[in-house]
Amino acid sequence: MLTAAGTAGDLVLAPTAIEPEAVADALFDAMEQNRFLVLPHPEVAGYYRARAKDPDQWIGGMNHLQRKWEETGA
Repeated sequence: MLTAAGTAGDLVLAPTAIEPEAVADALFDAMEQNRFLVLPHPEVAGYYRARAKDPDQWIGGMNHLQRKWEETGA
C-alpha cells in the first residue's frame, strides 16, 4: 500500500507505518468493545486529541504539512 502512495507515502506514511497485524488486532479489540472509532496507530490517537483540544492549531499544522508535501513536488 505504501508503495502505491508514491511521494506522499514516503513523506507522510512510511516513517511511522505500523504492520497490518497491529491494525487487525486493533480492529478486533474495537469490535469486542463495540467501539466505532478505531485508531490503531498511537500517533493518530494523539492527532485526534490535539484536533479536539485546539482545532485552529490542528488546521494550521495540516496546512503546514500540505505545503511541505507540495514543495516535494508530490
